[in-house]
Amino acid sequence: MPYQVQQIIEDKGLPICVSKEDRVSKALSLMIEHDYSQLPVITNEHGLDIPEGMITYEGVLRGIRNFNAKIDELKVRDVMGNVDVFGLEDNLFDILDKLKETNAVLVVQSSAQELAGIVTNYDATEYFRNRTEDMMRVEDIELIIKEFIRAAHTDDNGELNETKLNKSIKEATAYKKESKELLFNDLTLGDYIILLLRRKTWSFVTPIFDVKRKFVNELLNSVREIRNELAHFRGELTPEQRDGLIFCSLWLSKRQEEYHKKQETLKPTEDVKNQQEKLPEPTPRKIDISKNATIFSVTESASNGGRYAALADWLQSQPGNVGNIQLTFDEVEEIVETTLPPSARDHRAWWANDSVGHRHSQQWLEAGWRRTFLNMSEKKVSFTRIQGRERAYITFFSKLLEDLRQKTKFPLREVSVNGASWMIVQTIPKESGAKGSFTFSFTRDKHLRVELYLDMGEQEETKAVFDKIISERKNLEQALGVIKWERLDNRRASRIALYHNGHILETENHNSLRKWATEMMIKFYDAFSELADRAIIEVQQA
Repeated sequence: MPYQVQQIIEDKGLPICVSKEDRVSKALSLMIEHDYSQLPVITNEHGLDIPEGMITYEGVLRGIRNFNAKIDELKVRDVMGNVDVFGLEDNLFDILDKLKETNAVLVVQSSAQELAGIVTNYDATEYFRNRTEDMMRVEDIELIIKEFIRAAHTDDNGELNETKLNKSIKEATAYKKESKELLFNDLTLGDYIILLLRRKTWSFVTPIFDVKRKFVNELLNSVREIRNELAHFRGELTPEQRDGLIFCSLWLSKRQEEYHKKQETLKPTEDVKNQQEKLPEPTPRKIDISKNATIFSVTESASNGGRYAALADWLQSQPGNVGNIQLTFDEVEEIVETTLPPSARDHRAWWANDSVGHRHSQQWLEAGWRRTFLNMSEKKVSFTRIQGRERAYITFFSKLLEDLRQKTKFPLREVSVNGASWMIVQTIPKESGAKGSFTFSFTRDKHLRVELYLDMGEQEETKAVFDKIISERKNLEQALGVIKWERLDNRRASRIALYHNGHILETENHNSLRKWATEMMIKFYDAFSELADRAIIEVQQA
């Protein structure tokens, strides 16, 4: 059995016990002195301490109440209760099931039934908290190693050279004799260490690490051995092992932060680049972290997606000419309107671009962004638009615009395709500033949406416009079919939309998807434009 009860009580020593003939007052004094909620009750048989039950505060109170007696007048036997007993070799997870029902269980030597220890809810929580934190430190270390490897295989334009990386992977893992070609994310921690220490990658990190290769090899392989112990539940880490993980994580983090700061100093400033290219000085653009900074904002998190989906909404709402964004952790909290968990502030692993295990990172990846630089010391995180996704949006929307221009009489506004996941094709009302927009938008749950996005600037006014439009629901749905009426009561904006299955990376379906989008936008605009325009004006004049 791989996960045994003995692992949770290793090095803890025997618990403080009482006998059933002891006075309750003695048991209470011991519980108060050592801050325990319960004590095992034992009897000595042939020199062995055999558990017979447990005394708890609850049991003491019940005894006093029901006997109407004083503490000094009762013995432990009068108030003790039964207790569940496990052997050292029993399955660790059986204890967890039992701890759902009780605060503590006892552990005995499986052969002699002699008391070996006690496991409380606190012990179990602390045991798994430590293991989780240790594993997160290992993941932090692995993430930094992977980022250094990627940096070593990046070209002068900052693009990952996948051909070069795959060649290095093939050479580094040749000893495995795998039947299929391994991808970067298929590798083990040991593989990443080998890849980092290979001559090509090591030559890149040498000036960054500025320490002998054998020292780094020793440091990282000790982490690999610790990781294996954790993965196979081989007992608690020693203080020296845990300190080694902390040291390695901090050392690598410092090297990475120094590397990124040096890269920033090597980049020409905007002034220098403008002088070199003889361009006019650009107007500084400050990133607005409010979710309603533009006339269109993605609002998927208003109805689903979890507490951090608002960050994905905000990223997805950025115009296509914004390719890189740096936020402080405080700004992220302002966007998601909740505090980040301690693990986000303490561990790099929380910010990993994990498309499988982390719901929050799945959100920003599906929004078309990936986390790039992370400075844990300064509490800053950078996101970069995924370029393959960006190119796909440009291609799809460019062809969609061409269809709207050439094949229809749609009153198209001046539109510039910029790589965002959405595109506004017309706004209303025509006589004044945009309060609504007719928009194409790809959602994170793999749909293309034709929508009327309403935002009057004031939540009450937006909902009033929405309510006027929905009063015509029956006629509108007779003309268009099923319409999604998304009032979004917890947002300033509202949305009315048609949905169709479709994902930007499913290029084989793009022709039929554009055909649907073109036809439905025309019908949608014809059905809603005058009605919405009139509703907006009426609310404004009210």
